[in-house]
Amino acid sequence: MKTNTRVMDIIIFGICLFTILLMFEYRAEVGPNMQWGVSILLGLIGLFFGFRAANPDIVRGEKED
Repeated sequence: MKTNTRVMDIIIFGICLFTILLMFEYRAEVGPNMQWGVSILLGLIGLFFGFRAANPDIVRGEKED
């Protein structure tokens, strides 16, 4: 896996977790059904990109230069 791809995976992971944190912080403005639905989706996306960034040898892709 290229370094640029790994950096983008870490950035996407951080954005997903930060968005979940903001949604729980401002839960009064966000409806509870939307909050849980979007949070679970963002959590799964964040876990995928976090796993991919943490384990570049397991995930298929181009080799590092």
